[in-house]
Amino acid sequence: MSKRYAVFCISWLLALPLWREFHEPSQTLWNVFLAAFLIATVTAVFLGMRYLEQYHIEVGEARFSSSNDERSEI
Repeated sequence: MSKRYAVFCISWLLALPLWREFHEPSQTLWNVFLAAFLIATVTAVFLGMRYLEQYHIEVGEARFSSSNDERSEI
């Protein structure tokens, strides 16, 4: 299983408890919005991972210099 599908499965495992928590039986409009939001979130995670794998982009830690060197201000 690739990272993409692992993250996809994990995002669904997180979306299901969110659905159970925020689902309101008598509020149809809210439930439609919630379902659309959760599906869009899971889809965005899947497509984001696919993009990162396709272009071999590695997401890592960003480090910034905290020195007050004037030459670095270009």
